[in-house]
Amino acid sequence: MKALTSDGHAGARYPLTGPEAVTQAEQVRIIGAAIGRETRYEEVPPEIAREQLARHVPLPIVDALLGFWARAVDRPSPVLPTVAEVTGRPARTFREWAADHAADFR
Repeated sequence: MKALTSDGHAGARYPLTGPEAVTQAEQVRIIGAAIGRETRYEEVPPEIAREQLARHVPLPIVDALLGFWARAVDRPSPVLPTVAEVTGRPARTFREWAADHAADFR
């Protein structure tokens, strides 16, 4: 709420993360736990993913996404304190988010 109720935030851009680093495979396991089903992470070969994504997304964006996802497989994004600094509240964990959105995955 700080960003909405205090000065100095107009036009600012904030990188946001949760309070913990979670790999893509861990995210899949956490979602599985939230929905009460076993899930697994499977990589799609880049050429197949590119072909499928290109049906719906412009190629420059597809290539940027594929590059980002490839780099993030074993290396999650860094954890930043921005959420708490900007909102005055701690960021939610991925587990909390997955539990709140379990119905979206069923």
